[in-house]
Amino acid sequence: MPTAVHGSRTATAPVPTVPWMAAGTAGAVGLALVGTRVGAVTRPAGVQWWFHLPGGVSTPAKLAFYLSVALLVVGWAGVGRAGRAGALSVPRAWVVLALWGIPLLLGPPIFSRDIYSYIGQGLLAHRGLDPYSVAPAALGNGPVLASIAEVWRHTASPYGPLFVSATQLAAAVSGTVLVVQVLAFRLLEVVGLVLAMVSLPPLARRLGADPGMALWLGVLSPLALFSFVASGHNDALMVGLMLAGVAVALEGRLAVGLALCALAATIKLPAAAAVVFLGVDRFRAATDPSGRWRVVRDAVVVPALVVVGVTVAAGWGWSWLGPAALRVPTELRVLTTPSVALGTFLHAVLHGLGVPVGLHGTVSVVQWACTLAAVAGALWLLANTGRVGVVRALGLALGLVAVLSPTLWPWYLMWGLALLAATPAQRSGALAAVAGLAMLVVGPGGAPMLGGASYFVTAPLLVAAVAWLLWERHRRTQAGPAVVGRAG
Repeated sequence: MPTAVHGSRTATAPVPTVPWMAAGTAGAVGLALVGTRVGAVTRPAGVQWWFHLPGGVSTPAKLAFYLSVALLVVGWAGVGRAGRAGALSVPRAWVVLALWGIPLLLGPPIFSRDIYSYIGQGLLAHRGLDPYSVAPAALGNGPVLASIAEVWRHTASPYGPLFVSATQLAAAVSGTVLVVQVLAFRLLEVVGLVLAMVSLPPLARRLGADPGMALWLGVLSPLALFSFVASGHNDALMVGLMLAGVAVALEGRLAVGLALCALAATIKLPAAAAVVFLGVDRFRAATDPSGRWRVVRDAVVVPALVVVGVTVAAGWGWSWLGPAALRVPTELRVLTTPSVALGTFLHAVLHGLGVPVGLHGTVSVVQWACTLAAVAGALWLLANTGRVGVVRALGLALGLVAVLSPTLWPWYLMWGLALLAATPAQRSGALAAVAGLAMLVVGPGGAPMLGGASYFVTAPLLVAAVAWLLWERHRRTQAGPAVVGRAG
């Protein structure tokens, strides 16, 4: 095996990956099996997965579930250790994906019930109803409606027209059996997963990062597998298209790359940030007026044509960009969201001091402050793409928007993390911790794990983390600016 040099560490001997791959496989198989008892299983109780363990939710079943999670996390960490030594090739990463991903693909949904909402929206579209104005409750009583989380049963679709059209097609071909519908809808996200697997290696090479490590962090991590495969979130399709667009744009085919990013935005809107960052970066890099006009054409006209074309072809109108649809992701307040935890903690402090403020108003103010901070941070990163690197700046901006948004679910963190995986930031211990453990803030069935008085712990930790990051940035600035490649 060729010697691999990373910083001051040199690997001269092969590092075994097979034992770690086996541990992860055992974890994935365990999750698929035990998930039939404690996961986001189909409802009512008479509707069972195509295979299942007998019995119901019990303490031993939950222990077995988290033991399986631990096996997968440990296996992933071990593969990452080998990857740092240069022992994780792209072909081997594909093998790891198959070993870990197939059991999760065939098993029941875990950590989230959102895929049932997708099925409900697809069935509405298939029946000729407008998913942007009609909620899944219109389907009437049945396994699909019973399996959707109660909070979303009366909520219209907040997703883009390309995804709604894809769900309409999936509903048309998957029949009326709920288990078959779940498997069919998961295949939509497998498309995004494959796009990410294909796009990350060349993007990482271009940015001077390790292709195997890019796949390890961006696709093979527990957060990615749980979000994209086990839960079947449409973020997989959005992220896959966005990564493909960024990779193609940096190869010099800007118009094609931005078209792919625009397609990603018609899945979920945050991908539109890629169009802005790539367009601004290429505009600055152009050295003559004609070159800048070409960039303007590619960055404005091409994405606009894609968005208009997809919206018109879908036939559901423009309500997906209306205030009602854009407001949907912000309506649910959970303590896993930093802004909600911080607002709740602030209210408790003020209430303890005798200040007459309401909880709802305090949380709303903090959410708005965090939103403004996210916008300001994203604009700063946009203005400094030349120094930070366009891919790294885009990844940081999407991560910042996710963390400071009014509602944060763990899979939102994959928006930025998948991009950062292709940069030298792929070796960050903080990113590895997020990729390995973030999904554990929700339970096997999708319910948030943080509740009650948890904000007394999470809010101070958040403040401490922000203070530490600011101090570290100040310290590094005082020590001298780091040299960052422009394309990264």
